[in-house]
Amino acid sequence: MAIIVTDTGRGMTPEVLKRIFDPFFTTKRSQGTGLGLSISQTLMGRAGGWIEATSEEGAGSRFTVWIPAFQ
Repeated sequence: MAIIVTDTGRGMTPEVLKRIFDPFFTTKRSQGTGLGLSISQTLMGRAGGWIEATSEEGAGSRFTVWIPAFQ
């Protein structure tokens, strides 16, 4: 199963997109810890799923959360 979240915001540069799941990576120096996406990706991996992100500067971002099906 997939959950897809999109926005029409500023989007991300390719350099930022490559690092968004890295622990402590943030573009907001005075806000947050840079752990949210890293922890989310780790937890999804432990459950057998994953998170994909695509983005285009000036056109927004798209996150797809892949959740494994139980059989």
